[in-house]
Amino acid sequence: MVAALYPTQVWTWLVKQPRGHGHSNRPRRLLGGQRRPALRPVIQAIAVLAWSLATPVAAQQPTGLGESNRAATSSDSSNRGSAIEQLTAMLKSIEPYRPQADVTQTIHVVGSTSMDALANGWVNGFKQFHPNSKVEISGAGSGDTAKMLAANPTAIAMYSRPVPEQELEELRKLGLKQPTAFMVAREALTVFVNSSNPTTSISGEKVRDLFTTDNYPDELTWSAVGATGGLENEPLHVIARTRDSGTQLFLSEYVFSGSHMRSPTASFSSNAEVLEALSNDPLGIAICGYRSSGRLVKPLQLDVGGTIVPCDDLAVLSGRYPLMRPLTLVIDLGQSDAKAKASQEFVRYAMCQAGQTQAILVGFFPVDLPLLRAGLENLNAQTIR
Repeated sequence: MVAALYPTQVWTWLVKQPRGHGHSNRPRRLLGGQRRPALRPVIQAIAVLAWSLATPVAAQQPTGLGESNRAATSSDSSNRGSAIEQLTAMLKSIEPYRPQADVTQTIHVVGSTSMDALANGWVNGFKQFHPNSKVEISGAGSGDTAKMLAANPTAIAMYSRPVPEQELEELRKLGLKQPTAFMVAREALTVFVNSSNPTTSISGEKVRDLFTTDNYPDELTWSAVGATGGLENEPLHVIARTRDSGTQLFLSEYVFSGSHMRSPTASFSSNAEVLEALSNDPLGIAICGYRSSGRLVKPLQLDVGGTIVPCDDLAVLSGRYPLMRPLTLVIDLGQSDAKAKASQEFVRYAMCQAGQTQAILVGFFPVDLPLLRAGLENLNAQTIR
């Protein structure tokens, strides 16, 4: 079974309690690490399976996919093959999507820009089953997302983080009847630096030192993480998402447990903008989604208790990669009109086999089976009568 990691497990990598100040507490030099292996064949092979599972048989027109699959699997090592087998078994164990009703209404999806590609992937797959449906997607920060959902209770809200009960209670105070959160995918987060930076790996302790002011309230230089090659006396520039983004809220509330975040040198509303800025700043560091890419950036491997964990698909699928976050959809199950039923159908699709395979196709990871089944049971119990 593919392992699933949740916010509390990030603490097996990050230091829970801040250290005191003083010379003896200065961060040790980073351990070296190997280069990030090229593991695209794993996802290429899985993508062929995912595409076939996510698309109704009548709509499948595979062009050249077979060759891609053969090329990928023939070059995989036994470990890569094992990862493919694990994920294949998981996907096949997920309940297939069976439409409960034809959808012709317009579905409104609002929220996290980190989930934009995922939402669009779902739309493409959903329309294979519901060709007369229309889905409108609008990006927004977490605060605005709650307001937009309150203004349109039949909409779907996207959060790139957990949505705790206290937040659902706030939605009830805004007028929603039965706001309910469903975990629909997982994303690996990655620490990125400029490609000219000689640093290759980083520990959870050092991530805390760089991104919060717990142990080092003043401006840092790259010597704080043991950087060499002329960087040691240069200032360290934190480049971040905007404060109201799901990424930044997840880091602040769940990864760093409410610690004061270091003020960024620059902040942006999307991963693409963050990494573009990082491409132009040799002194920068940022945390973005694992699948994000930039012109002149590289991911750092993670030092987990002295063991270097590569930033790659196999580490995520095997459960060794610690920096993961859940992606969540929120709907009001207290709504019962046609638009609400259409939104519920969309969420059902996201949690079924087709929706989870679409998540893989756009670069995310599926939720583990017990949570998916519990979510579907909850949704079906409320909506199928």
